[in-house]
This record gives sequence, C-alpha cells and structure tokens, in this order.
Amino acid sequence: MNVLVTGGTGLVGGAVARALLARGHSVRLYARASSDAAALEAAGAEVARGELDDRAALRAALAGRDALVHSAGVVGFGPGLEAALEAVNVRAVESVLGAALEAGVARAVLTSSTAVMGGTPAPEVADEATAGNAEALGMPYFVSKLRGERAARALAARGLPLVVVRPAYVLGPGDVHGSSASVLLAFARRRIPAYVEGGASFCDVRDVADGHVAALERGRAGEAYLLAGHNLAMSEMIRRACALAGVPPPRRVPVPLALAFAAAQELAARAAGRRPRTSRGLVRASALYTFASSAKAERELGYRVRPFEEMVRDTYRWALATARLRPDTPELRALAG
Repeated sequence: MNVLVTGGTGLVGGAVARALLARGHSVRLYARASSDAAALEAAGAEVARGELDDRAALRAALAGRDALVHSAGVVGFGPGLEAALEAVNVRAVESVLGAALEAGVARAVLTSSTAVMGGTPAPEVADEATAGNAEALGMPYFVSKLRGERAARALAARGLPLVVVRPAYVLGPGDVHGSSASVLLAFARRRIPAYVEGGASFCDVRDVADGHVAALERGRAGEAYLLAGHNLAMSEMIRRACALAGVPPPRRVPVPLALAFAAAQELAARAAGRRPRTSRGLVRASALYTFASSAKAERELGYRVRPFEEMVRDTYRWALATARLRPDTPELRALAG
C-alpha cells in the first residue's frame, strides 16, 4: 500500500513507519516543518510537511496514497494542557481523517489508546466490550482520547473504512522525545523518589507497530483492537525494571501524600513559570488500574507480546547506545556490552 503516516517522528508513529517499510509498503510521513524526519527519510520514507489542521496540505499529502495511519497525538496529565489535548486528540482527528475520507482512501487506522476506557480503583481486566468510565473520571487526557475516537467513528459512519487500535502503556527503544518509555530511564537514573500503587498493561513499541500494520492489512473495518501487554501492578513493574538496571526501587507512598506533594510542585512551577515535574492529574492516573486483554488482537491480527524483561533490557540498551543513560551499575555495564 501507499501509506500516509502522521506522528511519524514520535515513538509509536516512528515504529509504525519502520514496520510498514519493512513490510514493503510505500511510506510518506506527514510532519511539521520543525520535526526531524531525517532518520526515516534515510530509511526510505518520503516526507510531506504541514500542520494537522491544514486541510490543503493534508490533501496534497494524501495525493496518491490509498491508506492512512493517524498516530499523531498528545499525552499529558499536568495542569493547563486542556487546549492542547483538545486541539490534537480531537480536532486533528476530525481534520486528518476528514481529509482521508474526502481523498477516498481504501483504509484508515487510528492510533487511539486504552485511556478511552478509563481505569479502575482495583485490578480488573478490560476488553473491547468493556463499558469504560473515562468521562466519569473526568481526566482531560482520557476524555480527549475518547472524544477523538468518537469523532473518528462519526467519519466511519459516513463511509471512512476505519480500524481503531488502542495501545496500552508503551515501552521499548526509540523514545527520542522522552514520552512513555522514558519512565524506565528515570528509574535507572534514580530520578523518581516515590510512587503510588496502581497498575497498567505494559507493551513494546515494536509489537504495537506490528499490530498497526496488521490492522491496516487485515483488520476488520469498524472494529477496535486493544494492543495491550503485561498487566502489572506498579510495584511489580518497578521492582523488575529497577532490578534489571541494578538500582533500588523508589518507595511507595499513600495517594494523599503524593497528591499533597504534587500540589506543592504545581504551585512552585507556576511561580517559576515552568512545567511541574509531577501533577495531581498524574498521581490520580497512576493510582488507577488500566489492565487490558489483547485476546481479540491476538486472534484476528496475530498480535504478540514479547517478554517484559526483553522490553526493559532493549530500552536500556538503546538508551546506553545513544548516550541517554550512563552505565553506572554492573547490570547496566553488562547491557552496554
């Protein structure tokens, strides 16, 4: 297929573009003028420049393309992000997928998130049929992803051949912008002094990228697929990740204490004119369980989840090789080779 990929300079979108190229597809990235796409250009991708709300630029980028993967998005739990979340996670979905509908693409894949289903105070495993509670929780990121998916489905009702994929918590190599996988580096650097208990489904960006390609090639139009992974409590995830880095795990603290600390951080950051290192929104999200099942994606797309330790080791190896992490422990020196 001739595929247009948005978000190709990010963690997930970049891995999707590489996976598409490896499968023999023609890839054109749609990227902002300021985005560095040199590595993917060298790998064989074309690059078209434009903003996500520029319909003329989108029409030009879609010319000669018969498929679209829309992976551009914003993740954030801090204060003051509502406008950015709405612009990118909702309105840009309407803009990009609307242009794809007008262009008559044969297939469109939307990168959504397990966030659309919200989370629970105790461990429960969700699947595609689970009634979510994202709106009831009221967390702007969760709500923005839900509203973006609804906007996409409205376009599907008008004829867009849409498949939705919902990645969980993505780890793995290649996180050049310090998004979700950077939490592992923060543990290895001992930059996170404490955590609250909750849980998430941890997946690898390479498996998620393969899931996108499979959804594009053989996913059923109108369907959503969870691309989840290992359902782990944060205490278990942190224990195992820190052991692989050879560092002690941070201490677990009660949610009220973490919320008080985050509130103080927000006040200090506002006074200094900078972004806070943590936030009450992040604490509340971290205290939830967002466990998920990939059984449907495994059955219909051939989705597979690699071992958790492999995800973590490869993330550390990539960070060491790119000088984002120093080999300060015997375990990290062994990974550095």
